[in-house]
Amino acid sequence: MSSLKPIGKWIVVTTDIGGQKTTEAGIIYDDNDVSSGHVWSTVESVGPDVKEDIRDGDKIYWDIRTAKGNHHSSYDIVHEDSVLATDR
Repeated sequence: MSSLKPIGKWIVVTTDIGGQKTTEAGIIYDDNDVSSGHVWSTVESVGPDVKEDIRDGDKIYWDIRTAKGNHHSSYDIVHEDSVLATDR
């Protein structure tokens, strides 16, 4: 877990960019193709004002183009408004 504690509506995540995955049917795809601008990340910490039901350990699908340099060490800091979907 991250020692970063986000404030407000911010969420700390880890994002694994790249890497190929294979489906059970044998289809090979890129797990996080950043050319689309959207990636899946794992939630490490959630700010106290986040209204959506997002918890530590969830996966979020978000628009990486909105990060605009919000990166610290191996973490990205995502605003709640950039989250498009969650998976628990």
